[in-house]
Amino acid sequence: MKRDLLAWTIEDAPPQSGRVAVVTGTSGLATAIVEGLARTGAQVIMAGRSVERGEAVLDAIRSRVPGAALSFRQVDLAELASVAAFCDGVLAELDRLDILVCNAAVMAELGRSETRDGFEMMFGVNHLAHFAMVLRLLPLLSRSGARVVSLSSGAHKYGEFDFDDLQSERAFKPMGAYGRTKLACLMFAKELQRRSAAQGWGITSVAAHPGFARTQGVHDRLATLPVVGWIAGRTVVPLLSHPPEQAAQSILFAALSPEVEGGGNYGPQAWRELKGPVGPASVAHYAERRDVAERLWAESERLTGVRVPEALRA
Repeated sequence: MKRDLLAWTIEDAPPQSGRVAVVTGTSGLATAIVEGLARTGAQVIMAGRSVERGEAVLDAIRSRVPGAALSFRQVDLAELASVAAFCDGVLAELDRLDILVCNAAVMAELGRSETRDGFEMMFGVNHLAHFAMVLRLLPLLSRSGARVVSLSSGAHKYGEFDFDDLQSERAFKPMGAYGRTKLACLMFAKELQRRSAAQGWGITSVAAHPGFARTQGVHDRLATLPVVGWIAGRTVVPLLSHPPEQAAQSILFAALSPEVEGGGNYGPQAWRELKGPVGPASVAHYAERRDVAERLWAESERLTGVRVPEALRA
């Protein structure tokens, strides 16, 4: 990547008029991602659980981006049946889908909980739901020559997979479990790119992370630590983090820039990749292991019951 691209902003993105994008999530980064895409002229669909919250977010964006082509579709990523219904609707209603941003995530839950399908909540929502969504939408994504962006994180470096305990049933540590979901998202992005290239799907799959985004979720978590949280929220957090509008730049770059390379990982470049201008993000050696990525793919197919459609299999 050229050094002058490190100053990339949404103004550098090529016009997206006539193109269609889907972004999962209704809070935090999702708002900034949807607004950024809307500013390029894309038709943007926000996909999330709460219709009321989603429509309120879209109304606020419309007030800032007159003429924005925005709509909301409901999906609960904690329920695979809801993901299937959402995908069926998209396949029936859209004749193209150029950008899919797998953004929605549950972060570092303090206690272990499960999705409606019995998956550990973070693994189920952050990875398995998006895995199922991408595979179900694969015919449309392939036909559109789409770009798929999976959200990674520096937390992917926290550990490796225990394939005998992917659901953290034997041992649950919030940040460790969260980090493994982000490792899964990153490895899925890389494996999707490899399979697309090998089988001619025409999809460009990339990963991106926002660094330390100063979202409401961060403030909510700090509020659970009465004294330490109050101090950190006024000292360390402002110093090391950046607001959602800046944090979203790396995701928007991954979704829109012609300089993106399939299988790449992008993020902020300042201290420890926590904030700053966009550039290539570091990747743990384990995350590059194809044997692990292939096993994760197979396990994800088994757990979700979703496979690549027959017509797209080699």
